[in-house]
Amino acid sequence: MHSDYGRMNISHINSSLTYEGRTSGIALKYVIEGRECYEINGNQFCLSKGQFILLKEEVNYKLFTENISTDGFCLDINPELLGTCFLKDDLIYNQPFSGAMSLALGKSLYNTFNTPIDYNIGNPINVINSFSTHLINFQKEILTIKDALKHTTKKADTQKFLISRLLIAKEYIHINYANDIPLDKLACISRISKYYFARIFKNCFKTTPWEMQNQLRMEKAIKLLKNDCISLTSIAYQLGYSDLASFSKRFKQYYTIPPSQFTN
Repeated sequence: MHSDYGRMNISHINSSLTYEGRTSGIALKYVIEGRECYEINGNQFCLSKGQFILLKEEVNYKLFTENISTDGFCLDINPELLGTCFLKDDLIYNQPFSGAMSLALGKSLYNTFNTPIDYNIGNPINVINSFSTHLINFQKEILTIKDALKHTTKKADTQKFLISRLLIAKEYIHINYANDIPLDKLACISRISKYYFARIFKNCFKTTPWEMQNQLRMEKAIKLLKNDCISLTSIAYQLGYSDLASFSKRFKQYYTIPPSQFTN
């Protein structure tokens, strides 16, 4: 589909492929299933299912797919929809992002395409407008993290690396919040030293990893408590607590009332 708003398409590839293209707008590329690799200015970036990458306007790239079934979504947005203040530097471009659980843009992509193979995405212009809004909000989120990192480093390449790694840790917490998540584990997957990670994580997200995990557990607890068919003990175990008493204590600390007194 092509219009003054931009263009988009969904690809279905069942074999290895090499394709050379050029972006016509700010490009959002998302892997629905399978795996895609992009070569841009001699650098290669590989995306797995659920990951997305942003490319600048009028950028030449090569796309490589492996000999596996791959579905991808490509959206080139007219830069005028994003405003003149949309990032001109490389901060959010040319690197894979994962955020199906922790980023509004990632959630929107996941929810749009986590459907049967036909991917009924609705009115194209509405879809483009919706993703334009998500991109603008994504930029704001990244710039907030960048501002927090200025006290740590002023090097653009280091900031870009740290933003990418912090978002990986944030996504990991959103996926695994019902399990114990040692700080060592988050530091390892982020490739950042343990104590350095803990400091910059709090600076950037205004909360500690443990506080973020606890918030996610408590938000999920409220949703589960609205289902009268689930016992408190079952909820406690689903959220990763060893027993009902531990869950009740934490719930009361967070909401000031015990879960047994919660009413819809």
